[in-house]
Amino acid sequence: MKELPYFKFFPNQWITGSISFMDLDVQGAFMKVCCYYWSKECKVSRKQIETLIPKQCSVLVNAELFKIENETISIKWLDEQYKQRLVEHKRNVINGKKGGLSRAKALRKDNIKKDNKDPYLTTNFIR
Repeated sequence: MKELPYFKFFPNQWITGSISFMDLDVQGAFMKVCCYYWSKECKVSRKQIETLIPKQCSVLVNAELFKIENETISIKWLDEQYKQRLVEHKRNVINGKKGGLSRAKALRKDNIKKDNKDPYLTTNFIR
């Protein structure tokens, strides 16, 4: 699947959530983690996050803004969006193949009709 250029962001959830009560550097770090996580197709290790935001990592872990299982992080709301995008992608691929096949069939039929009307093949042209 091609790179996902964006994820849904809900300002009301941000401004009313627990993140809004944290220091601005922690808020920025969380947004940086979200962007990195999304760009890596929601597959990021704890070590990568500790390298990305070394000062704020423990604060975010303690605030449970993401979960860590088997040294891999998980951000629930981004995981849900990613799964939804995968389903949409699969559906689009299937529909694209259907559309491509029907277009190819139509082009073949059109070419057959054109071949049947070839002036070089008609008896009126032969002298």
